[in-house]
Amino acid sequence: MRLLIDSTYLLPAFNVEITEGWSKNDLLSLLTNSEIEIYYCDLSLFEIYTKCMNLVLQKKISIDINRIENGLNSILHSKDLLKIDWWNHISESEIILQLKSLHNDSIDCLLYYLSVIFCDSFATFDSTFINKVQKSTEIIKWVKKVNENFSIWFGNLSEDRIKFIQG
Repeated sequence: MRLLIDSTYLLPAFNVEITEGWSKNDLLSLLTNSEIEIYYCDLSLFEIYTKCMNLVLQKKISIDINRIENGLNSILHSKDLLKIDWWNHISESEIILQLKSLHNDSIDCLLYYLSVIFCDSFATFDSTFINKVQKSTEIIKWVKKVNENFSIWFGNLSEDRIKFIQG
């Protein structure tokens, strides 16, 4: 199975564990699962970098800048994580605009789009975004055309994946 993981799942690589239900051990366990090819998007690295900087400035975490750089390098050089460059796979701007009209976070929209066209499943903690997408008849038609067996995996990945198109 090819799985695109949302940025949140990579935070423990930076020694930042701010997401309840997801830790460094969970990430390591996922990375060692031989049945899953794990993908991340290069945009996730930017998102994580800016999130860490904001958390430092807000004094919500105390982290040395070298740890952030080490986290970036560990992801970039990991043999267990495969990178998707977002600009190489953008071809349907109308679908991306529809996703953006449903959800304000552009990176989430692009990750979802990339997961449908490139992977079998998308892992996310953002059920609100997925609920909005599942109510869009245009998005459902597009997913059915592009990747009918596409699935979503939520939270700490302990539950079964959910097929995006039911029935």
